[in-house]
Amino acid sequence: MAKILRTWTFWIDSKLQEECRLHLEANVLASMRGAGGNRRAVATFRDHGDGTCVVVVMSVWDSMADIVAFSGADADAPRIDAHEEAKLIDKEPHVRHYAMTESDLRGLLPPLDS
Repeated sequence: MAKILRTWTFWIDSKLQEECRLHLEANVLASMRGAGGNRRAVATFRDHGDGTCVVVVMSVWDSMADIVAFSGADADAPRIDAHEEAKLIDKEPHVRHYAMTESDLRGLLPPLDS
């Protein structure tokens, strides 16, 4: 059965990288990792050197039904609270979903420790 790669991209002030990383790890990623059907959740950061940083949140899910159970009926809408959204410079308006085979998954991420 294919897995679903879910991604969302946003941009922040470079000075907020550590604050953002800590918030994502403690709240967003922890919530995703605890959700039924979630296999992985990570955030990547790329400082552009111009005062901005791009952040990509990626998660792997067993199915779209699991994503909907986590995110709500509008699975293409990013989940972000108003306080955190106010800190963003810009954001993609929609979350993206990609079907992945087991082979894709093995090539993208190593197995989790059991």
